[in-house]
Amino acid sequence: MTGRLRWRIAVLAALLPLASGAQAQQRNGEAYSTVPEVVREPYDMRAFVAPLPLSATEQQGRALFAQRCANCHGGTRQRPGPLLGKTTVERLGEAAIQEKVKKGSAMMPGFEHTLQPAQIDRITAFLKTFTPPRAQAAAIE
Repeated sequence: MTGRLRWRIAVLAALLPLASGAQAQQRNGEAYSTVPEVVREPYDMRAFVAPLPLSATEQQGRALFAQRCANCHGGTRQRPGPLLGKTTVERLGEAAIQEKVKKGSAMMPGFEHTLQPAQIDRITAFLKTFTPPRAQAAAIE
């Protein structure tokens, strides 16, 4: 084998993984893509930022919820946490919600060391006034 042929084989061997990277690969027997899937959801931002008749405590809870909770609690594949709102608080009770925020779960971190008890109370106060956008749409249909 000549030096030039060895060089070509080495170049092809180095480039082969790059050429096959665009295809779906398998991990643990399941196909996965190396390119993230972008899913757009209709969301009325004007409705979210519109002034609401909330007390100061509820407004502070709304800000904390937007900072700490809303990114995960969307009820979608990208935001797998359940939708939270007044129906959740009514169903589970305030004490259960506050305990879940403090201790967390298998999918959710606990916030007992990063949020003060008064902040958790504010989030709960806001949730008692909030109906998630999807729940609003389901109620209209």
